[in-house]
Amino acid sequence: RKQMRNTLGDEVDDFIWHLRWRGHEIIKSRVAKYGIDCDLKHGHLHTAMKASHMDELKATYDEALRRGMEADVTLLDAAGVRAQLGSDLYCGALKNTRNMHLHPLNLCLGEAKAAESLGALIFEHSEVLDIVHGPRPAVVTMGGRIEAKQVLLAGDVYHKLERRRLKGMIFPAMGGIVTTAPLGAELIEAINPFDLAVYDCRFVLDYYRLTGDGRLLFGGGANYSGRDSRDIAGELRPCIERTFPQLKGVQIDFQWSCAMGIVMNRIPQLGKLSSNVWYCQGYSGHGVATTHIMGEIMAKAITGDLEQFDTFAACKHIKVPLGDQLGNPMLAAGMWYYQMP
Repeated sequence: RKQMRNTLGDEVDDFIWHLRWRGHEIIKSRVAKYGIDCDLKHGHLHTAMKASHMDELKATYDEALRRGMEADVTLLDAAGVRAQLGSDLYCGALKNTRNMHLHPLNLCLGEAKAAESLGALIFEHSEVLDIVHGPRPAVVTMGGRIEAKQVLLAGDVYHKLERRRLKGMIFPAMGGIVTTAPLGAELIEAINPFDLAVYDCRFVLDYYRLTGDGRLLFGGGANYSGRDSRDIAGELRPCIERTFPQLKGVQIDFQWSCAMGIVMNRIPQLGKLSSNVWYCQGYSGHGVATTHIMGEIMAKAITGDLEQFDTFAACKHIKVPLGDQLGNPMLAAGMWYYQMP
């Protein structure tokens, strides 16, 4: 926000406030327009695990009221949280019914189908090996070469392209997620009767929601070393049972990990590698809404409207020398510090 203030001045707060909801608007519009079945629901609970967290939530609540969201937000004390969740872990929370949760893979598949219906061509399992710059840039794969008027590099931490410019800018954090066996109506009513998505205020947080088929999806324990965990279920089970003692010994059916692109200052990185090759990356674990916002900004920029792009591109980002060798150890050390009591 401080960096954006250098560009926008006193308008920065309004800019960020209105932009933060743009992802919601895009997703709702596409789900409705293209009939995407992604289990879209409303309702978030941002929880406090200690008194200082309540100060943060109160500030967010006060701003929401100033912005006319009194019908969407409720500040809860410990008893209020227990009325929403079957957990004694939290001392308070901010409930927000404007926020949404959904099945992100089904959203992605639905959007891909919609894009193809509009003429887009999608080539899966076609890793880009190189980008050739020039009047008509080209992407090179094992199977061939495609030239274009413009190229947008948007693979986040899932590529090693353009290392001279981008190395040391973002770092992979490996997130772990599990889903339990279906819980049944009685347990669901006991732990999360209002079907909320829940996450806490810690820097390295836990987050969870119910799936469409009645399982608890639980994520957390982010690994900032850049290496996958060997036992995600073993690491997350104590977190689940601490949050919901009712689920002690619950069967865990699925576990997986994902890489998230972490930016030191948490601001998405937008820029140009040459006159017609662009990049966009670094959503720091907030990819579902933020990628939709950034996608719209990049589409506008490529077609000539640079106003929002320039705002983000003007932000200064830390580039860590010897990025792969030093970046993740530095990030891991920082996250370890924030996890200390």
